[in-house]
Amino acid sequence: MKAKVIDTFRDKYTKENYKKGQVIEVSKRRFEEMNSTAFGVLVEAVSEKPEQEQKEKAEAKSSQSKKTPPKK
Repeated sequence: MKAKVIDTFRDKYTKENYKKGQVIEVSKRRFEEMNSTAFGVLVEAVSEKPEQEQKEKAEAKSSQSKKTPPKK
């Protein structure tokens, strides 16, 4: 899942620094672990639906244009 960093922190496993506003890929389990620290909520879930909807709309438009008969 994708998560947006709310507060700058250093990942205790990867030792990587994450900055506020950065979007990262984490497992649901790791997401929950990050937000259960003594430092408070560090990341928030990012909805992946807008990207999927854009792709579906683009595919729908291209398929519609292919179905229209040629103009005379």
